Amino acid sequence: MKNFLFDLYGTLADIRTDEQSAEFWRTVSKYLKSGGTRSVKERYAELCAERASDDGREFDLAEVFEILTKEFGADCTVSEFAQKFRLASVCRLRLFGGVRELLTGLSVRGAKVYLLSNAQACFTRPKLARLGISDMFDGIMLSSEIGYKKPSEKFFEGAFKKFSLCPADCLYIGNDLRDDVEGARNAGMHSVYIESEQSGVYGQDIAVDMFAENRPALKTLLFRLAEEG
Repeated sequence: MKNFLFDLYGTLADIRTDEQSAEFWRTVSKYLKSGGTRSVKERYAELCAERASDDGREFDLAEVFEILTKEFGADCTVSEFAQKFRLASVCRLRLFGGVRELLTGLSVRGAKVYLLSNAQACFTRPKLARLGISDMFDGIMLSSEIGYKKPSEKFFEGAFKKFSLCPADCLYIGNDLRDDVEGARNAGMHSVYIESEQSGVYGQDIAVDMFAENRPALKTLLFRLAEEG
């Protein structure tokens, strides 16, 4: 296999966030000049709902933050507010064990490594830098940047075009049966499924191409596939 395409959250990184608690919204409201906690929360929900879609499209949350900072006033930039918002909501953020060794090992074996994830760039690109893996990929594509999200075929097609990839030469690795396994299959790729606490639960059976029962097993499998070319 030549190209290994990874999901991020639940696959390479373990994250827990809380955007529901009153404490979170009190903290966020402190970064804005006016408006009560309830009005900020409601306006945020309203703006997100206006942009939500069921047809596979993804909106850029930076647009929502730009409106919030204009309407409520802020002493920081939109980018800074986005970072404050995310930092206030994150309860846990860490790489799963062996991730750096996995990515490095694939590259050493001559494979190309890409990150394709449903994620907001205003949150995730700074997180990748914080996790120390920003420079470990041959390419990164996030859903808010391409305008589509998994499992939409347009998401994967956007990556094939952006990085000049052939689906038959790509393997997708993820922790979600619908978004990662079924999405990759519909886009013409094989995939490896690794279950995590963040894996979705679905009523229908979704066939898995390859399954890794744990992180060491995933590394062994991917290294073998990379060596086979």
